[in-house]
Amino acid sequence: MKACFTLLALYLTLPFPAIASEGDTAKARESRFYTGMGLTTITYHIYYKNPTVQYGSTGYFTPVFLNVGYKASRTVRLQSGIAYGGSKSDVHWSLNDHDDDTLQIRADTRTHVLAVPVTIQVDLFRRYTRIPFYGTVSAITAFGRTNGSVTEILHGVPTTEHVQDKGINIFLMAGLGVNYKISKRFRGYTELFLFKKNLIGDNSFDYDWEAYSPWGRRLFRSFAFGVNYQL
Repeated sequence: MKACFTLLALYLTLPFPAIASEGDTAKARESRFYTGMGLTTITYHIYYKNPTVQYGSTGYFTPVFLNVGYKASRTVRLQSGIAYGGSKSDVHWSLNDHDDDTLQIRADTRTHVLAVPVTIQVDLFRRYTRIPFYGTVSAITAFGRTNGSVTEILHGVPTTEHVQDKGINIFLMAGLGVNYKISKRFRGYTELFLFKKNLIGDNSFDYDWEAYSPWGRRLFRSFAFGVNYQL
């Protein structure tokens, strides 16, 4: 009888660790969360209201993204994160472009931008192809700051003024992407943005989105790519 109770106790206790272990494995395998890092070839341009920095190419940034995503369903993913980018500009101007001109202007600017993207991705063509295409729409809120130092040299006498501009712009982006498997937990992606618009600032043909460039350069300046890690 004692042997029967011993066997029964072993029967009741031994499966539970195994079941818990299998449940933990399934939970890890079915995690809906992921994190990742992304780069882009797109140059954004943040505009300021009543800017004080008048010289140089200010407000430009090409961000690096750190993202956290959630798989809302088999076909829909929600994603947010943080991004940083910046640029600098050095300008030396004079009327006749000579070092001995009566008036010379030297301007040095530095732009820093912190951005918060909010993205939705929806898988496409799942019924017709195994290639994981998806559509992507992002709203990117960018907080920018440009510091400028302008020196006017009149008859050899320099006068320096330090100025700063701050502002917020929101960019709306839409395009197509494709996922590809790197390993069990790592996946890469490439995206092509077909629609790019600044919702608050200008959208200058001469200065924004490489609009003045040949078709090939405009295409090159429309990509994003990166790596995601399944948590």
